Amino acid sequence: MLQWADVRLALRWFRRAPAATAIAVSSIALSAGAVAAVFTAVRAVLIEPLPYARPDELVLIRTGIRDARESEGDWVFRDDAREILRRTRTFALAGVWGNEVFDLAGDGGAPPEALYGLKVTAGVMRTLGVAPMLGRAILPEDEAAGSTEIVLSYGLWRRRFGGDRRAVGRSVTVNGHDCRIIGVMGPEFNFPLRRQAAHTPYPYVEFWAPMELDKQGPGGGMGMVGRLKPGVRLQQAQQDLASISAGLAHEFPAADRDRIFRAGPLRDRTLGQAGQALWLLMGAAALFLLIGCANVTNLLLARGLAREREMAVRMALGAGRWHIARQLLTEALVLALAGGTAGFGLAAAAWRVLPKVAPAAIPRLAAARADGLVLAAALAAAVLNGLLFGTIPAWRAGRAGLLPVRGAAAGRRDRVRTALIAAEVAITVALVVTGGRLLGSFLALLRTDPGFAADHVVTAIVPLTVERHPSIEERSTLFQQFMNAVRAIPGVASVGATDALPFSGENHGGFVTASDAAMESREQLDAEIDLVSGAYLQAMGARLIEGRWFHAEEEDAGGVAIVDEIAARRLWPGDSAIGRRVCVWCTPEKPDDWKRVVGVVTSMRHWSMEGPPQPSVYLAGHGRVFLVARTNRPAGETEQAIRKAVASVDPQQAVLLSVDLRTLVGDSLAARRFLMLLLAATGGLALALAAAGVYGVTAFATSRRTQEIGIRMALGATPRSVHALVFRQGFAAVAAGLAIGLAATAAAERALRGRIPGLAGAGAGDVWIAASVVVATTALACWAPARRAMRVEPVEALRVE
Repeated sequence: MLQWADVRLALRWFRRAPAATAIAVSSIALSAGAVAAVFTAVRAVLIEPLPYARPDELVLIRTGIRDARESEGDWVFRDDAREILRRTRTFALAGVWGNEVFDLAGDGGAPPEALYGLKVTAGVMRTLGVAPMLGRAILPEDEAAGSTEIVLSYGLWRRRFGGDRRAVGRSVTVNGHDCRIIGVMGPEFNFPLRRQAAHTPYPYVEFWAPMELDKQGPGGGMGMVGRLKPGVRLQQAQQDLASISAGLAHEFPAADRDRIFRAGPLRDRTLGQAGQALWLLMGAAALFLLIGCANVTNLLLARGLAREREMAVRMALGAGRWHIARQLLTEALVLALAGGTAGFGLAAAAWRVLPKVAPAAIPRLAAARADGLVLAAALAAAVLNGLLFGTIPAWRAGRAGLLPVRGAAAGRRDRVRTALIAAEVAITVALVVTGGRLLGSFLALLRTDPGFAADHVVTAIVPLTVERHPSIEERSTLFQQFMNAVRAIPGVASVGATDALPFSGENHGGFVTASDAAMESREQLDAEIDLVSGAYLQAMGARLIEGRWFHAEEEDAGGVAIVDEIAARRLWPGDSAIGRRVCVWCTPEKPDDWKRVVGVVTSMRHWSMEGPPQPSVYLAGHGRVFLVARTNRPAGETEQAIRKAVASVDPQQAVLLSVDLRTLVGDSLAARRFLMLLLAATGGLALALAAAGVYGVTAFATSRRTQEIGIRMALGATPRSVHALVFRQGFAAVAAGLAIGLAATAAAERALRGRIPGLAGAGAGDVWIAASVVVATTALACWAPARRAMRVEPVEALRVE
């Protein structure tokens, strides 16, 4: 236990050695602060339970294609959702939702606003076990056709309605109709936590409205969440869903022959790959803590040698070995507590800034804050650090005798310090090389050609609701007027529209085939299938390889398609695609949707910069949501001009989004970029601490050899040979650490490859660049003391006692 007298003595010694104390506290603060900062993120994202009742019982139901694992997605069709709800034996509750955009009319001076939210069945809130902060939730009777209820998010309630509690019960105009606000969710509620839809001005769901699940039609892809019955395990739910999918395939072969349903824990599906990346970051912070530990251990060992006379005198006056060891351990723990407190301050300061740049793709990260639990974590890390770096000096002091240590004992201490330096360098190599590989992979992603000139493409989401514009003809005419107005903007070269924009989160995957035989054998091509109009492909910068573009009249008639070069090569290898037929979403039971290919274009990436591009098929049609313009004006000017152009046609039409396409591409990499930033900061600090440790040990060892160096030079040694001797002996530990670090890194990467995005795609060049940075930095730390040693004057050195 700590004795107050030992604490006072430790504080007195720290006042006598302010420089060494400041270095030790700073080292501990940096390492403990890094652990606390990363722990803050890990706790918010991975450790704290999802903000729903009994979250371990919640699962996400998914649709897969038999024998095609890559086609599995977190969605179900409307008809399938109804059948799962009717037939399940393992789910106590379940709910279905779909993305929705509402036009909120202007009122009280507020302009019209497009809101991104969800249409949900009443089962969603009941399954999650949540209730509104104000008002009531959506009830089963609200799901009837024509229902006009809406539940607001806390953010929308505060932003648009000023936090007025009287907003509940108020009617607002949504999609041209009166809609009654029935509730407001609490500030902590957000569902789904990881949003898949397009970038929007507000990165969270803003409303929940009733869904009519029983209306006719298959509907698009919808989310489905279920709560397991008490005592039911996930494997039993999987078997239940497999039985349901087999039954539907038998009863409805035209629609469900190839579909299979699966369930996964909601937490896993929500986190995606962010969880593994955060654990990697936590491991990096723990290794960084060990570097700080080694640095302070070496500092205390050096101070121990300088205090040998003091310790010998105290032992001569009756102090026991345990008392001496306890004093040194007390000093280490006091340093640790001071450094841990400072580390918490650094972590708290960091998390005042990091939430502003935290990507929405990592759920709950923006809500992370350094609090009392994080302070406890920082102090625990620092105390553990203190116990580690205080034990060796205390043990050494406890073994010391009445006379100061000389000769072999001092040599053993030098070997301990050398081993610690090798360990520091090995850990630093692991951090810097792994970070270098991930950075190299990330830079390669940034250099990857998406297939379009994102810097010169501006897009807007202009949602035309069925309520305001019931007929397809009316929506088509109005959207054409919008495109004409945008086309008239100075600097706009071409304008088009599509129902699924690359990197927006919207994708319309499906199967295409070029022959009846391939359809029968299920040897179909999994491709992105988009409806486009106007000069969409030209606006995106696609290059025509063969054939022609769509004609305006083909948008109404349909029947034609343009394929990209990947689809053309796979469907008709070695032959021209022009004039060929391609069947879209066809099955043996529904074999009639054939399109004639009129053009082949270059490929565009649709949802990821990683991996090979996906084949794409473009159909002429009226599925318009995203308006796209190619311009030579600054993106910001064009964004505002598009909003004004839309308002000039229909002042009540809201625009959900107006942004350059580069922003959407950047959003797809936001999570990787954020984690790279934190890992790069950890690696950079580790390199700085390791260099400081190498410099400190080499400089201290050199100062203790001043007499020896003077004798060598008096006997004829040249300054160059002295420099080489000191540098070689200092760099020996660095070389050992480099070898150990590279071997350990290679083993760790083999274990992590495939789990951490970016490790598999990095090249050997990234390893050598990162290793070279470590070598150069530590070599400079060895060079400086060696440079000082070669300037020693022999006469002055021989006078040193």
